[in-house]
Amino acid sequence: MSFVNETKSTPIQNDTGASVRSDINSNMAAIYSLNASSSTPSAANSVARMIWADESTDELKIRNGTNTSFITIGSLNETNLGLAKVASPAFTGNVTVPAGTVSSLPISFTGDTNTGFFKNSADDFSIVTGGTRRAHVDSNGITIRDRKALRLRDTSNSNYVAIRAPSNVASNITLTLPSSDGDANDVLQSDGSGNLSFTALPQAVPTGSVHMMATTTAPAGYLKCDGSAISRTTYAALFTIIGTTWGAGNGSSTFNTPDLRGEFVRGWDDGKGTDSGRSFASSQGDNNKQHNHSASSTITDPGHFHYVASDESISGSGNRLEAKTGQDLRFATNGFVGNDSRQDYVAGAVTGAADTGRSEVKTTSISASVTVANSAAGEARPRNIAMMYVIKT
Repeated sequence: MSFVNETKSTPIQNDTGASVRSDINSNMAAIYSLNASSSTPSAANSVARMIWADESTDELKIRNGTNTSFITIGSLNETNLGLAKVASPAFTGNVTVPAGTVSSLPISFTGDTNTGFFKNSADDFSIVTGGTRRAHVDSNGITIRDRKALRLRDTSNSNYVAIRAPSNVASNITLTLPSSDGDANDVLQSDGSGNLSFTALPQAVPTGSVHMMATTTAPAGYLKCDGSAISRTTYAALFTIIGTTWGAGNGSSTFNTPDLRGEFVRGWDDGKGTDSGRSFASSQGDNNKQHNHSASSTITDPGHFHYVASDESISGSGNRLEAKTGQDLRFATNGFVGNDSRQDYVAGAVTGAADTGRSEVKTTSISASVTVANSAAGEARPRNIAMMYVIKT
């Protein structure tokens, strides 16, 4: 038996009768106290490491090593005194563990001590995998770190939809989801502060829209405007919009897309009058508007004379006629023929003079034609660049 107090021991030593009796009573009191009592044994009747059942609380207690107080072991009303078993314990109260660190996890797993949980800071519960802090929960919510994705698996758990942050964000962004799921064909819009809402808008690209592409391949959801016959079933939405306007295909299961290859597109007149008489989807050949070209030419002819030889000399003055085969030559006494000084000459025998023998003034009749050249191209067109038309299905 252990010491009953600091001065006595067992076996009980020889002593005076009163002392032996006191030691016997103390040991008996200690033994009795192992059974139970509703009041805490006194220090004189206690010994370090002794066990005591406290009937006031139904708890099993043990004296501490300094024999100054009792420590509760467990409840006498619980299986295993309410203590966790080595295998499959069931806790009903609070469990407290150390805060720990990434490299020293307070909660980890057998065979994988790099995966677990720890307290990073006040009100911060962090999740660690592979020795790296991946996510944490704090008063702001759940934070996924290092641009890792939030993955939402499908029913077969074979594929997922992931949400992840951009590579770099200049400042924090919060997107607040709408309070309802909207209506069919609604789209999400932001108010500029991250508050999202559904709004009814036309389709971003309505079926039947025609666009130009700077590539030779039609993107997904589009077809080339090449007049192809396509399925009325496969492209039911497009068929509903354009029908057989651009061709009935085989008349039953197909229809045609517009053929805009090599064509300029002109806005439908629709009653305006600029291109009147046109029906929707009709085509026109090339043409030029009737017009005139102005042209001018300049011909300069100061006038000139022809000289003939006389068959006799002429002298004197006065009006004379000189016979010449087929015509008469008249010489006026004043040296002029008619009244035009530009036709003057000296009548008489002036040997060696430049006008000697000049006769009969004639005017010159000249006609001219002007031709305006035309271009050699086979069509009328402005400057242009070839691109590909596509239609939204």
